[in-house]
Amino acid sequence: MDARKSRYALGLAALVGWAGFLSTALLWAAEPLRVVKSGTTLTLYGVTFASPAAGWVVGGGGTILATTDGGATWKPQKSGSQESLYDAAFPTPKTGWAVGGSGTILMTADGGATWTPQKSGTLAHLFDVMFLDATHGWIAGADGTILSTDDGGKSWQDQPTGSRVNLYSVLFLNDKIGWAVGALGTLLASKDGGRTWAVQESQTHSTLFDIAFPDQTVGWIAGNGGVLLQTLDGGAKWEDRSLPTPADLTGLAFTDFKNGWAVGDRGTILRTTDGGFNWVPYGRAPHTTLYGTVFPNGKQGIAVGDKGTILQIVTP
Repeated sequence: MDARKSRYALGLAALVGWAGFLSTALLWAAEPLRVVKSGTTLTLYGVTFASPAAGWVVGGGGTILATTDGGATWKPQKSGSQESLYDAAFPTPKTGWAVGGSGTILMTADGGATWTPQKSGTLAHLFDVMFLDATHGWIAGADGTILSTDDGGKSWQDQPTGSRVNLYSVLFLNDKIGWAVGALGTLLASKDGGRTWAVQESQTHSTLFDIAFPDQTVGWIAGNGGVLLQTLDGGAKWEDRSLPTPADLTGLAFTDFKNGWAVGDRGTILRTTDGGFNWVPYGRAPHTTLYGTVFPNGKQGIAVGDKGTILQIVTP
């Protein structure tokens, strides 16, 4: 082989090698779901972010994990509890709460470096927590339990609901208007910050697990057996938008009124880009139940679930 042919062959080999590397890199960049190391095999139930970079995951055995890089890596935090923790809320990157079994409420004022128990006044399991700001918050739990605080958790007040079913999610749009959902199709609404609750018609007896409002008028509820409910009038009325899929839908997240996500059992991840007219499977998740999801920005989300599963959900 003369020098010219030799240089051509070497150049072609280099080009093919670079093309292969670039192709692999592009495939990795385009991968819609990425399994992230959690460092635990315990079930992870809840995930929350205070900013696109800072987030927390909670789960069985008092597990709390934290990320400062948008969910690429996670490090454990010492909760001081062995109770299962089902949800967390961080209204600021420093101030947050985690709730769980046997009335457990934990609070941090330093981003999770230390966690301090707060008195809940109940032994009921607490499944969901939300804060409008660092002062006003609500918790939903077993046996119709709803707790509220207006002093940053220094004290928690029981808000009688008139219900004895497990309530799995609570959401307030402002300091007056809110909802709670739970077992047996229970849908409760409040117009006075939770001091009183009224039953709304859900048209289902399925367990309802999560509620999300992408704006002040459009809202969604997810539940067992592919149940989806939608409101277009700020929660005055709810319409059945259930899916034919038998999957239990346990978590919801919306980045705006058109773009949303639902996660559930057997690795179910569904996406809508048209305001819920169509929901389509997204990626190939591990065949484990997912309990929560959040999208700290419009392009990347996190889902958590059984066996310490943490998934990064990436959109093009």
